Amino acid sequence: MKAFVKISTILFLVISMVAGCTRDDICDPLTAVTPLLIITFKDNANPLQGKSVTNLVIRKNNSDSTFVFRTSEATDSIAIPLDTELDSTQLIFTLNDDDDETTTNADNLLFTYQREELYVNRACGFKTIYSNFAAEVEDDSDNWITSFQVLQTEITDEIEAHLSIRF
Repeated sequence: MKAFVKISTILFLVISMVAGCTRDDICDPLTAVTPLLIITFKDNANPLQGKSVTNLVIRKNNSDSTFVFRTSEATDSIAIPLDTELDSTQLIFTLNDDDDETTTNADNLLFTYQREELYVNRACGFKTIYSNFAAEVEDDSDNWITSFQVLQTEITDEIEAHLSIRF
């Protein structure tokens, strides 16, 4: 009888420990989360042909001028985050922003959209998707961005480009 009670107690403890365990709450990298804005750069003379930008720096247009993106490499496409707290994001795109370069040129872009938060799962939390996406370039005397085209007004993934900038 003592052996039965002892085995039953041990079995009960083992089952309680196994049943009480939960899986780790780690968000799988393959799970879709808030998408980044995909921007491609095109040649103004030939809008179907990609054109690389060099020394591109993107900052938030606020008192801190927080860096959003910076590269010294030539690239014809980038992925940047949009503000998930507001229905707009205002950014300063600076071309040739290099310490040695004297021909820097900055353009202010305003992105407007509507946000919708969707529950993904317990590990990943919520993701934001954007609808009615629109872009506007502040006109100044020396814009390096000559034109742009919104390719997708719904930003739900990072599969295709959302915006094309011509310069």
